[in-house]
Amino acid sequence: MNPRVLVIEDDRDTRANLCDILELDGYQVETAETFAEAFNQRDWSSFFAILLDRRLPDGSADDWLPKIRDAAPQADVVIVTGYADLDGAINVIRHGIADYIPKPINPDMLRMSLARIHKIQRAQKRTQQAERLAAVGQMVTTLSHESRNLIQRIQASVGLLKQSLEN
Repeated sequence: MNPRVLVIEDDRDTRANLCDILELDGYQVETAETFAEAFNQRDWSSFFAILLDRRLPDGSADDWLPKIRDAAPQADVVIVTGYADLDGAINVIRHGIADYIPKPINPDMLRMSLARIHKIQRAQKRTQQAERLAAVGQMVTTLSHESRNLIQRIQASVGLLKQSLEN
């Protein structure tokens, strides 16, 4: 299944361009024009990334990023903005965004950003899987050790019982 991307962008042309680029690259794209529309009846659990316009008619990314993080903690957020200023960039970076892309959208920059996000997410999944396997290995080692101790006690008890029966 292709990764799902949510595009929250109020400008129709920019939204259409983003959709075209993403769909050509094989992503499943959903769109919204406002934050309110984005939060209405949407399954946030399967988004790989969220492309978010920094300023929308019903608020700014600064205000909505915590709610987006709560709704989709597994998704990385990329801010797309025509209002590139240092203070704004620093503020959204504090919210842990994955990237900050100025408008007009450079398709290659967008592709590189999403490829980097995808690579990082795959590495994180591999790390989590390795940690789970290590925990399972540790548990099996502990169980094996405890089982061996129990078997040795049983063997010793059987030996003592055998001696007492022989006498």
